[in-house]
Amino acid sequence: MKLLIVNNTSPFVVDIVNIVKDLGIQFECMLYSEVQYEKLSSYNSIVLSGRKIYNKETNMQNNKIIDYCNSHNISLLGICYGAEMINLYFGGSLIKMKNAIHGLVKVTSEKNNILLPKDASIYVYQSHMYSIWRLSSELELLGSSLESKNEIFKHKKKNIFGVQFHPERSGKDGKFILSNFLTQLN
Repeated sequence: MKLLIVNNTSPFVVDIVNIVKDLGIQFECMLYSEVQYEKLSSYNSIVLSGRKIYNKETNMQNNKIIDYCNSHNISLLGICYGAEMINLYFGGSLIKMKNAIHGLVKVTSEKNNILLPKDASIYVYQSHMYSIWRLSSELELLGSSLESKNEIFKHKKKNIFGVQFHPERSGKDGKFILSNFLTQLN
């Protein structure tokens, strides 16, 4: 298995890298602007990180990566901004929140899935000012919180997942989610 971690300028990318190293998974990490689309087929899985600063180029590059994964059946996990971009790509919408969320939030799984068993509750770290408002009809809801209805989702037919939170900053619960994504799909 080979993983690509796309760094969308999130300060938490180093935490994703450390978890992946701990899991012993072969990976590359590169800035969104360095991704070469003709080489994406050499990866089994791709993780889209969060982002720190809004940038149209980041959005365009992430859209191309999502499109490639969708067209070529490559497993994809979007984290925070990455999840928002996946939802937008498939026709969903976002809303700017009145107040940004920073801190731990309880998320409960709605149904059995590879990330979490049904009815599991975990505490995860949130840091965002946009939220998924309407989930695309091509995606199914897997987990919710009181703060955000669409915390975890999956494409109905493909191994494309999104989490509104930051598993890389969520301790053992977050490592459990990343481990499940990286080991159960490859």
